[in-house]
Order: sequence, then C-alpha cells, then structure tokens
Amino acid sequence: MKNFVFCGFGKLGSICLAKLCEENYKPLAVLTHKDLGESAVDLYAEQKQIPFYYSDLRKDSSLLSELENLSFEYLISVNYRYIIPQSLLNRAKFPLNLHGSLLPRYRGRTPHVWAIINGEKKTGVTCHVMEATVDTGPIYKQIELNIEDDDTGADVLEKFHPLYPICLIESLSKIAKGISPTPQDHSLATYFGKRTPDMGYIDINRDIHSIIDFIRAQARPYPGAYFYLSDGQKLIAHKARILEICNVMNVEVGTVFFNGSGFVLNVSKGRILITEYEVQ
Repeated sequence: MKNFVFCGFGKLGSICLAKLCEENYKPLAVLTHKDLGESAVDLYAEQKQIPFYYSDLRKDSSLLSELENLSFEYLISVNYRYIIPQSLLNRAKFPLNLHGSLLPRYRGRTPHVWAIINGEKKTGVTCHVMEATVDTGPIYKQIELNIEDDDTGADVLEKFHPLYPICLIESLSKIAKGISPTPQDHSLATYFGKRTPDMGYIDINRDIHSIIDFIRAQARPYPGAYFYLSDGQKLIAHKARILEICNVMNVEVGTVFFNGSGFVLNVSKGRILITEYEVQ
C-alpha cells in the first residue's frame, strides 16, 4: 500500500507532493494553507483533483475524524505550519517530516535563516520520524549543503528545492527495504524559534562579520534587517559589505550617511556599506 496523507505548503511542499505522485504514491488528502499561487500546494491539489483542506485539525474535530478513518501508510509533512494531532500521527505507520537543517542541530522554525545569522558554513535537509515533540524523531536520511559566503536565506531555500524530494524518496526507499531510522543524539540538539520582522534590528555592537551575516540571512523576500536614519526613517538593508577605512576621522558608532554608492553604517569595529536597501 502506498497511500498517504500530505501536510505541506509553499514551493517545497508542492515539489514534494508532485514527486510522490510521480513515484505512484497515492494521495488521499492534502492539508495546506491558502495560497493558489503558481507553485502552491493547494493549486497542485486542485489541478490533480486531490481533496485538500485548510483547517487546523486541532480546531476541526469533524475533519480530524474523517482523516482518521482513512486507510493510509504514510503521513508526510513538508513546511506545514499547524501542529498535527497525535491521534493522526498514530494512525500512520510512517509519519515523516522534512526539515531544513542537519538535525539534531537547528530544531524549530526557519532553521536556514538562523544558520546564516549564526555564521554556519553548512546546513542541510533531514527526513525524520514525526513525534509529539518538535523535530526530535529518528532520522532516515540527511543531505548536507554548503552555505556560501554570499548566500542569502532565499538562496539557501532555493538550493533546498532539488534536495527535498531526493531526501524524501530515498527515505521511502529505505522504509521499503526495512531499514530502521537512526535515533538523534539529543545532547547535540539546538533549538531556534520563529522569527518575526521586529527581530531584524541591527545590533551595531556585534562583530562586523556577524552583522553582514545578519543582513544577508534576512534579505528579500524576507522582511530584512533594519536600522533607523537620523530623521527617523527606517532603513531596511538587503545587501551589504564591509567598507575598508583608510585615514578617516572617527565617527560616532551608529551614525549613518549616504556616500553615493549606498548608506554607510558605522558599527563598533568598522563600517559597512549597505548597497541594496529600502527606506520607509
């Protein structure tokens, strides 16, 4: 039996759902969030005539009961925002989740963004067993990915697109062969929570390289790192580099000025030049 219930969102979700269908896995139902964009899960489900739902199962007992009565082997989650009730996890023989980090490190939300902020040089994709606790289940497959010095959060997400379906299908192949997953070493676990736009304020007292990482991690289409100009306008930075300082007078830390090429921000140990930005 290759029946499955799919919980997913965004392009990563759509890519994985399409790959499962190509590999002759049969979707019985899709749980997603409203989108209907070009690469959306709900649009794909609609086009393929797969039943899909937007409900949070914790609040929709009728739908939960309906899904629990289905006969399926796999429950697969990709970029899904709602907590899946334990009763539905128990219903699947193999409840699987795809996560954008090398677990057990970077459990939680937007792990690729946090990895760049923290100056990591590697990240990856993990397919693991879903449990009641977040990102803690045994691992079937991991694929490592280098983070280049100029990669933004969006760049890393783009690099995930071909890796997610590979990680998923290879995990399913291991299951078909009876290979057991590998338990996580919980002593190595780190956890990072959801990021919100207000968390993008640039701390000028941080190491200058950390500031550059902080900016590129949150560049478009993410909300962006930000600082305030002297007139109170919000400067949202999307690309910046370290500006070499030669024979210049000391300028107060936190001062921002325009030099013709962009905005120069004086930080505690140097200057950065913000070359791509918005002013609000």
